[in-house]
Amino acid sequence: MRPSRPIPARLLLGAVACLAAGAAIARPAAEEPDNLLNDRFTLQGGLVFSSNSTELRQDSSAGTLGTNVNAERDLGLPAKKLTGFAEMMFRMKTRHRIRLSNYYLPLDRHGTTVLANTINFGNTTYNVNDTVTSSLKVRSFALTYTYSFLKTSRIELGASLGFNVLGFDGQVSVPARLRTEYAQNSAPAPLGGLEGTFRLSKRFYVEARGQYVKGTISGVNASLTTMNGSLLFRLMPNVTFGAGYMGYSANVGVSSVGDSGHYELSSKGPQIFARVGF
Repeated sequence: MRPSRPIPARLLLGAVACLAAGAAIARPAAEEPDNLLNDRFTLQGGLVFSSNSTELRQDSSAGTLGTNVNAERDLGLPAKKLTGFAEMMFRMKTRHRIRLSNYYLPLDRHGTTVLANTINFGNTTYNVNDTVTSSLKVRSFALTYTYSFLKTSRIELGASLGFNVLGFDGQVSVPARLRTEYAQNSAPAPLGGLEGTFRLSKRFYVEARGQYVKGTISGVNASLTTMNGSLLFRLMPNVTFGAGYMGYSANVGVSSVGDSGHYELSSKGPQIFARVGF
């Protein structure tokens, strides 16, 4: 029986190389560590120095049209306001995300002024030279689902669908005459939009979002536009800081008999925030 010949070293090396190459092809690429685009869960909180413009009209219970009022000019509400917001994002799968957002320091404002013009608000007439006090409270909550139709290690682009609930409480009173009118409404509305995140370098990212809706629900005609753009810096694993600009505009008309009116708000300004992601 003839002894077997040893396998040449070059053949062994070639076989090992082929097996390694095959294993590399079969095994999916590992996610790049500490890439913001790979976060599965995030919590974010920030502040917005908002500039606001508000138009109000509250009709009488009999349906008589009220006066169109600019809340900042006519009622003395401050046009600038520091507000806060919070967001939570959960990524179920690589391309599927859900986001919850809410103003946790609501856009509440109060003012006192002497009227320069007669105002009909609800069932009350406010006369020239009346000293009036007013308040306006705004609440905003949104739930959004996003599908990323483009997802790489540097770019994520997605289409979103969700809903936003925008509510407001308004009050105008003349303490000297014990006259007070109060208006309250909320408008839930579906939202559709686009959003994207771009990785500029190992630590810097850019994010942008825009959403829009217009529709009628139970006698409430509403339109809502939101936008958000930010530059982000990944300071350390799981911790990100950002600065940018955000804003929204809402237009709500109520046609219900006995509770009709109109409300329009534009709020926008620079923002800063911190985000923790895992």
